[in-house]
Amino acid sequence: MLNLAAFFSSAGFAPHGFCLMWRPDIVALHAISDLVIAAAYFSIPLAIITFVRRRTDLIPEHRRIAMLFSLFILSCGLTHLMEVVLLWNPFYVADGLLKAFTALVSVIAAAALWPVIPHLLAIPSPSQLTQANASLRAEIDAKLAAVDELQSVRASLEAEVERRVREVDRLARRFQIATEGSVVTVSEQDQDLRYLWVHNADPAWGPSVIGRTDDDLLEREAAAGLIAAKRAALASGEAQRTELIVGRGAARRYFDLRITPAEVSGGERGLLTASVDITEQRRQQEHLQVIMHELAHRAKNLLSLVEGVARQTAKAEELPAAFIKRFGARLAALGSAHDLLISHDWAGVELSALIKAQLAFVLPEAGDRVTVSGPELIVSPQVGQYLALALHELATNATKHGVLGRAGGRLAITWTVSDAPGGPVELSWREEGAVTAAPTRKGFGRTLLETIVPRALAGDGDLSFTATGVAWAVRFAP
Repeated sequence: MLNLAAFFSSAGFAPHGFCLMWRPDIVALHAISDLVIAAAYFSIPLAIITFVRRRTDLIPEHRRIAMLFSLFILSCGLTHLMEVVLLWNPFYVADGLLKAFTALVSVIAAAALWPVIPHLLAIPSPSQLTQANASLRAEIDAKLAAVDELQSVRASLEAEVERRVREVDRLARRFQIATEGSVVTVSEQDQDLRYLWVHNADPAWGPSVIGRTDDDLLEREAAAGLIAAKRAALASGEAQRTELIVGRGAARRYFDLRITPAEVSGGERGLLTASVDITEQRRQQEHLQVIMHELAHRAKNLLSLVEGVARQTAKAEELPAAFIKRFGARLAALGSAHDLLISHDWAGVELSALIKAQLAFVLPEAGDRVTVSGPELIVSPQVGQYLALALHELATNATKHGVLGRAGGRLAITWTVSDAPGGPVELSWREEGAVTAAPTRKGFGRTLLETIVPRALAGDGDLSFTATGVAWAVRFAP
């Protein structure tokens, strides 16, 4: 303790003012200068600490450097303050220790400063910050302009969407008015075939249709066929058309369905189905079929009556039996054509079916000696009746006098259709294998083939007797 007290003792030392010979002007100069320097040194750390506390975004390394320099400057200020004290008090040991502390802090600050110089150099300069701020301002202005433009586009889109929504609402109201109380039902189903939406639903389904399936609403047999068609539409992605029959007996109802794959509610893949109740149409068709079959029956009775009158007349007038036979065969040909037309609802007859019907009495024996070839073609009822008479006449003559009555004879019946819309059809009958001489007289059969049938068909015909057999060709509009 005595040594420590002796170390700090100022006995024997003279104050610094003694060295200045206590000249008031010099002492005052040193004292005032050191006090001003100390005050400045005390102010600088305070400013640095205030800056660091307010800049909360500084990284820890920068904060440590700032605090270290604040301590360094503060210690420098203390040394200048000690210089003022030394002017009157010889505390040189304390002054030396304070300078030693300042020296230590200075060395530490100097050592810590060099490593951070690259980081400090990386800090943007004021001009760089000004340029960066200008760039940011330009970018902000551009983005604000883009936002204004987007807002303008958004406003126009909202107006367009609103217009489209109003248009859709108008279409929906028109659709509802047009189909309300009609025989058309429109529905929407998901991939599991559960109903998502139904418009103008069948009252027999009940009030709760949404969420149910066809299995829940229909009989098993009817539901199976309908579900198969809907599954086929989902699998192929193509629209399907099918007919649905519901109920039995007098309560049976018929529906024509158009099933279309589409995007349904929620953006999922599903089905849109339009169903039309065609029950009345089908009942009218069935009623018409009954009437037509009755007419066919009565027409056959009329043909039979005509044949009977002809037989009685021929017998009374002692006409040849061959006349009665040929006349009856021609009436039968008309009856056969009439049956075909009735089976097709009198809408027309398929030409190949008509030919085969008129050759039915010779085809089993002729076999492959008769060929019938040509494109699929539906001819009108009038054309069908006259062709039936002509074909029967040719087949009868071929059996009696032509190729079908001789071994090895062949018959080819062909037809072609013009590529031009509404173009003519050319039907050809060609026999090969029998020499047929032209008849010496022109009977009814020849008149029928050369004149009656071509004129009735508004076309033209050619009948020829060649070295190989009979050839007949007729051109007409189908």
